[in-house]
Amino acid sequence: MKKILLILISLLIVSCASHDKQNKHYHTKIPVKNLRKDVAFTHKQLVNMHPDLYWYISKDALNKKFDSLSKSLTEPLTPNEFYMKISPVVASVHQGHMSMAMVTLTSPDSLKKKYKGSVNPLENFDYEYLNDKLFIKKNRSKVDSILQKGTEIIDINGIKPSDLFKKYRKTFTSDGYNQSAIPKFFARKINSFYINELGFVDSIQMNVICADSTFYHTVKRTFKEHKKNKKELAKKEKDTLKNTKIVQTDTLPKLSKEEQKIKKKALKKLAQQRDYKYKWFGYDSKNKEYAKEISYPVAKDSSVALLKIRNFSEGKIKVYDTIFAEFKKHNVQNLIIDLRGNPGGRLSEIHNLSRYLNDTTFVFTQPATITKRGTYFNLFKGKSAVEKFFAAPFITVYATIRGLSASRNEKGALQVPLKSSKKSQPKPLHYKNNIYVITDGMTFSAAAIISSHLQGRNLAVFVGDETGGTFNGTVAGVMPVLKLPYSKLKLRVGLMTIKPQEQTTEEGRGVIPDVYAIPTEADFLNDKDVELEWILNEINTIKNRLSKKSEN
Repeated sequence: MKKILLILISLLIVSCASHDKQNKHYHTKIPVKNLRKDVAFTHKQLVNMHPDLYWYISKDALNKKFDSLSKSLTEPLTPNEFYMKISPVVASVHQGHMSMAMVTLTSPDSLKKKYKGSVNPLENFDYEYLNDKLFIKKNRSKVDSILQKGTEIIDINGIKPSDLFKKYRKTFTSDGYNQSAIPKFFARKINSFYINELGFVDSIQMNVICADSTFYHTVKRTFKEHKKNKKELAKKEKDTLKNTKIVQTDTLPKLSKEEQKIKKKALKKLAQQRDYKYKWFGYDSKNKEYAKEISYPVAKDSSVALLKIRNFSEGKIKVYDTIFAEFKKHNVQNLIIDLRGNPGGRLSEIHNLSRYLNDTTFVFTQPATITKRGTYFNLFKGKSAVEKFFAAPFITVYATIRGLSASRNEKGALQVPLKSSKKSQPKPLHYKNNIYVITDGMTFSAAAIISSHLQGRNLAVFVGDETGGTFNGTVAGVMPVLKLPYSKLKLRVGLMTIKPQEQTTEEGRGVIPDVYAIPTEADFLNDKDVELEWILNEINTIKNRLSKKSEN
């Protein structure tokens, strides 16, 4: 037992990342021969792990890109200089889940304690990129509330967003040939691009346009309050209360012991209800919003319901029982499912949701395609020694079971059965009336698969923009993150091709809406929801038409 503990402690010490070592590596030029080894490593891993590497690019074309890249490396480069050369080759595969990450600068080891838990000046903002302009979409800062939604950022420390877009555009991709996702992806990634340009900073200077005024605003790094400071503050408050004469103004009688018990019980019940909602509907404390949220957009009319699904990752999968029970209770006739900005999540969740939106037996997805039976052992890649030690029993069992369950289809592809690839029955609470779905370029991965299913089976009217995820599926499911041996750049690779049962003949395109309703810059600035407005107008028009028919 002592030996095991010593081994674990040793592994933990070895795996602890040194900030100084990371920062030194950030600035170090990597020899050409090692850069070329990283190129070969990346190419080999993609061929071995990615089940549909040549979906949108031919084998010859990709081989030429890697060969050309290797030959072009004639001088040493820093890790992130190398990133600018290799990431466009990886992005040329046109698989949005597969991505590379840069090496970042951080605080020195001597200041680890000071910077622990601190928030980078850029991290409190979400953005929208429209017409080559960057706008603030949300400000989460607790100490700086000046820059609100609609503020246009001209530059940060002199660097224009449009210049960043030109520089980094080829380093990322959506699935297939889709373009609606590109500005959305850029807005999500822009902080990492700015961090690479600016390095580790305590403050940034934003040149902004807000309320028709142009001005510079400094945004500072925020730090966590230390326990010592909190204790001192609490002591000061306590001392202040001791020295303050309190005048009794409350004339209400004191509660009896029995009444206090009743009050305590009621408060406990309220807390349990709150915790239930937080857990089941997926509350995000950072953004202060739920992953699943129900509203009724028409005043005093609960027959029109809006179900906003921000992601398929947070909350309980069984929450849809509660959601669709409420729809039945309110006799909802028109259900609007808002999937804008939804990056995806669990396949099991969208499969479960599909059972509430069908009224006949169906198959949700095809079996997943993998490269080889041992593909799930790739989950060990990219993990530290400590992670490998603790994960070994679980990964070994999982990888073995999944590998043994694989079989070849008639085309020779190795496929793994999924729960969603078997016949599914509708849920008892399945919804039978009108469905509208709102999508945009950030409707990706699992959100695009459920969209393909609904459109392929003619179950909904789609309004908005083309989805960022393609109609015919994606490569994701299980996505280990590898480190390139010399540059230490991170590479994420999907191991499973997941395709909806419904397919289209046009490869590389997303789910095309029945009605294009795309917000303009003016719509964004005026907080106008053009997609929802179109749907509500359509519902109202149909209601009026039916009303006139019944009168006649």
